[in-house]
Amino acid sequence: IAFVQSQLGILDPKLYETKYQGITFEEYIPIDSSDPEWADSSSYISYDAVTMGKFIGANAMDLPNVAINAKKTDIPLYYGGIKHGWSLDELRKSQQMRMPLDVVGAKMKVRGFKEHQQKVAYEGDTTRGLTGLFNNSNVTETVATGFNPVTATGDEWIAMLNAQYNTVYTTTANVHKPNVQLIPQNLWQYLLKPMNSVTTTTILQFYLENSYAKSLGVNLTVRPVFQLNGRGVNSTGRIMTYELNPENLGMKVPMPIRSIAPQMKDLMVTVPSEYKFGGVFFRYPLSALYTDMPA
Repeated sequence: IAFVQSQLGILDPKLYETKYQGITFEEYIPIDSSDPEWADSSSYISYDAVTMGKFIGANAMDLPNVAINAKKTDIPLYYGGIKHGWSLDELRKSQQMRMPLDVVGAKMKVRGFKEHQQKVAYEGDTTRGLTGLFNNSNVTETVATGFNPVTATGDEWIAMLNAQYNTVYTTTANVHKPNVQLIPQNLWQYLLKPMNSVTTTTILQFYLENSYAKSLGVNLTVRPVFQLNGRGVNSTGRIMTYELNPENLGMKVPMPIRSIAPQMKDLMVTVPSEYKFGGVFFRYPLSALYTDMPA
């Protein structure tokens, strides 16, 4: 009976891949691949020109002078690598069992590179002094004192979110207009509650139609982000409000992942790959704001 049952078994031709967390950092961080791949750092110069004219006397000897303060900022770039490979026996078995190990291995290698890049993009790398999007030392940190996301009413949620936008817009003298607000994933459910007891409009819907950004003609993107859970000074979640464009911030990737020729060693075939990138930098730190939830 066991033999008959074994012969009736059917192998599903589809291979089922384990599901992993999505790669999302490229939606929230401009990627710059313009630098040469041999570079170990990338630099830019910023300047602050302080000047204003004034009324002068007839002798024209009291003209105000233009003062220019320049600063050079270096962005370190680090070399990374990953490889995939198989034994000769695995390759023989894969041919007989219709399991494309060569394709799967190459695909997972790219995934491994993206996982590394996303981790640095969001969290940085403390061993190399790199900061990420959600823990950047150049971005101002604030705490939503007195705000409880669980019990807050719709009006309180709207006021809190608008206050973050107003802070960036006012602090920069109306220069930066944030177009992205990222919310911790575990707080997103509260934005989906009705605005009040007499309407089915959610807090999120009402906010998008009546936000500070809307009044300035800015299409605000509000998204939940899993990596913001547990962040902030109180480890209770961090909201980020910022103006997303390549001038304000970015991530240098002079060398995306590149595979080199397969290498034979003993009874193994390996395919090494190399890449190079740095952390997230803010050229204009005041264009962003962190808002941590209270303890």
